[in-house]
Amino acid sequence: MEIQIKKDIKIIKFSGAILKVDSDEIEKELSTLTSKQNSNKIILDLTKVHHICSTALGIFVATKRKLKPLKGDIKIVVVDEDLIQLFEITMLDKVFEMFPDVEEALDAFKLDQED
Repeated sequence: MEIQIKKDIKIIKFSGAILKVDSDEIEKELSTLTSKQNSNKIILDLTKVHHICSTALGIFVATKRKLKPLKGDIKIVVVDEDLIQLFEITMLDKVFEMFPDVEEALDAFKLDQED
């Protein structure tokens, strides 16, 4: 897990498989990020991920729910067809905005600010 910051947006890059054993670290990191002031915009970059466990998906949903009252959001960057299908099957594609690359996700946050 690697974290980048562009303006007020946190980009968290994952790679490989996100397994249940990784979930505690992910939850702790997201909790730390969301507890800071002005850290309510997060992009999860899953372009180098080929598997996500259900526990991690639950953490992503819980974090999004925590950000909503702060007028924040999580956007997902995903290109792996199996992962896209996983988001569709679990109907999380209706919960998260999904993008093919980080630039489009960043642009979407900029558009959200203009509304």
